[in-house]
Amino acid sequence: MKKQPDILKDNLWKLMLKLSLPGILGMMVISINSLVDAIYVSYFIGAEAFAGISLLFPLTLVITSVTVFIAAGSSSVLSRAIGANDIEKQQKVIPNMIALSLISSMILMVVGVLFTRQLVVFMGATGAMLDYGVSYFEISILGVFFTIHGLSANGLIRSEGKIRQAMTFTIMSVVINITLTPLFIHTFSMGIAGAALSSIISMLIYAIATSLYFVKKKASFATGKFSIKIEKDIIKDVISVGTSAFVMQLSNVIKQFFLFRTLAWYGTAHDIAFFSAAFRLFSFLAIPVLGLLQPLQPIIGINYGASNISRCIEAIKTFRIGGVLFILVFMIPVLIFPEFCIQLMLPDMVLSTQEIFNLRIILTVLFLLPIASSSIIFFQSVGKGKLASIVPISRQIVLFLPLIWVFPKMFGINGIYYTLVIENIIYALVLWILSSIELKKLLSSTSKRVAFQK
Repeated sequence: MKKQPDILKDNLWKLMLKLSLPGILGMMVISINSLVDAIYVSYFIGAEAFAGISLLFPLTLVITSVTVFIAAGSSSVLSRAIGANDIEKQQKVIPNMIALSLISSMILMVVGVLFTRQLVVFMGATGAMLDYGVSYFEISILGVFFTIHGLSANGLIRSEGKIRQAMTFTIMSVVINITLTPLFIHTFSMGIAGAALSSIISMLIYAIATSLYFVKKKASFATGKFSIKIEKDIIKDVISVGTSAFVMQLSNVIKQFFLFRTLAWYGTAHDIAFFSAAFRLFSFLAIPVLGLLQPLQPIIGINYGASNISRCIEAIKTFRIGGVLFILVFMIPVLIFPEFCIQLMLPDMVLSTQEIFNLRIILTVLFLLPIASSSIIFFQSVGKGKLASIVPISRQIVLFLPLIWVFPKMFGINGIYYTLVIENIIYALVLWILSSIELKKLLSSTSKRVAFQK
């Protein structure tokens, strides 16, 4: 039988390589999935359809916000319970996670179905872009429960350190989506509705697969009964940590809303399509890095539960360095051939010198991602939910909103790209300082407790 990694004792670089590889592969598959979906829509339907579904991104972020609220909160509770060997708490996590998934998805579905057209209009869509956006959203919102439950359950699998198993379910879902999308769009002549339907089916299978994993007792922790419950002690802990993740994602909703509204105000359909393609390319490069950082959450959570703070500090340093090196490898070819990468999604688009420059400067922001993301993961993993909530909110209010208001007035459409670069630099710097302060506090309090016990 293959030896499982020891999160409390194994070398951190070896742990990162061993646990991150499945996460990286899984997240890269997700990136490819998103990219291929965009290519399918652009090639089979057209640039306006591509722009129409891209304008929906802030709305899909609302669903993502709810998902990470449940997933991050539940994962943090579970990893700490595993580290502390708290069997009773481990058994309560899944029933409460299912209950939260059901409640939240019902609310989102009702609102989405009743106000589909109003929501898409609110995002700034007009004409053909509006029709494409409505057609896609009114179908995709029906599968919201499969998305929330599937991703939340998969987060629990990652929290127990089984990144490879989590990756397997992810790859399965993505392969199904990539296979079905061109069939539904082109072969069956379903158009944009086919793209939405293929996503629902793939997430349905994903949710079933992750559920069966727990039902069949394949988890390494005490899962308890696969039921639906709401228990105050668990929900309170999930909300405490999950709120930070929710607020961070919700602040991104606000950001994306202002970004796309500003694009619609200052730019043309060409500008919206280019920004959407640039954003998808950014995500394509960022998501594998987030895959590399996935094991950091259980490593910090379990070691924190075992009162091993010094190892938490070393883990953060290791993953930050690994993340920067990883980005460097992926970034070089994209920075050299940016126009080729954009034309994969928009084959007829010719880029100006300024657009190539704008693309390159926002992609270089990726080097700051390991610092910012590892800090938020640390706050969530040790139960510092309030701190992880305040920083993202402050980022949008103090940094982003003033910059997105002023810079486009000064520099036109280019001001949007300058805004993103400056606010990301300041945000990463602030998180680096705050995480350093909190780590020193935890290390100091642990040292005093050990000294007192002696």
